[in-house]
Amino acid sequence: MFESIKLHVTLGALYLSKFLKTRLEYKADLMLGLVTGLLFQCITLVFIDVLFARQSLTIGGWNRGHVLFIYGFSIFPLNLFFAFFPNLYNVGSKYIIEGNFDRILLRPLNSLFQILMEEVDIESLIGLIIGGAIMYYASAELELVWSLWHMPVFCLMAISGMLIYGGVFTTVASFSFWWPDRIGLMAPLFNMMAFGKYPITIFNRFLQFILMWLIPFAFVAFFPATLFMGVESFYTHALAVPVVACVSMLVGMSAWTLGVRHYESTGS
Repeated sequence: MFESIKLHVTLGALYLSKFLKTRLEYKADLMLGLVTGLLFQCITLVFIDVLFARQSLTIGGWNRGHVLFIYGFSIFPLNLFFAFFPNLYNVGSKYIIEGNFDRILLRPLNSLFQILMEEVDIESLIGLIIGGAIMYYASAELELVWSLWHMPVFCLMAISGMLIYGGVFTTVASFSFWWPDRIGLMAPLFNMMAFGKYPITIFNRFLQFILMWLIPFAFVAFFPATLFMGVESFYTHALAVPVVACVSMLVGMSAWTLGVRHYESTGS
């Protein structure tokens, strides 16, 4: 068991090194990707600023500072997910329908690990700088005081959020083993990620239930952010974030294992 983990960690580092060297070979393309990512974040910030044109305006009890802080935090798990899990979107089309999953099964490595490592989006990590800047600005507006314990908890929450996304999308990707489809549920689920960037209480109760207990995107950014903002009414939910992340990944990996067992080669 230990040797297997050590092998996958070593190979993961080699995969990442390979991707970094590849991207640096095409510096103009890399810079274009970075600029595009920055522009996307700026457009969303303009939308929030227009929405809260008046400093005193609140939506569902949340002011501009709150929304900016939640949005800034949401960038961390979201961009980590985009960096290390983008290939899940291609499972149905690239690997199952086109038969490339046969190649994956020939190697003595975990199949999910291989698919994740075959495509890494390094450019997404630039968004972490934007997220940090937004949180810094929002913290000043909300007059939040950061302590030493905040940083390790922040890292834990950001990684947990990434794993929640990873678990949910791994589960959905595993459906392709039973119902091969080039897009399937991935596209609408990607659109639902936007709901996790804002306070969950501004949505109706039905949507809140979905975002908390069926597709737990509310645990990705909203609940962790409330912990740092000192909203005591959500402390229990915030402390449950790492547990939700473990459950999410466990469900995703279990669904993936069942899907691999059900997989039938496309043949020649």
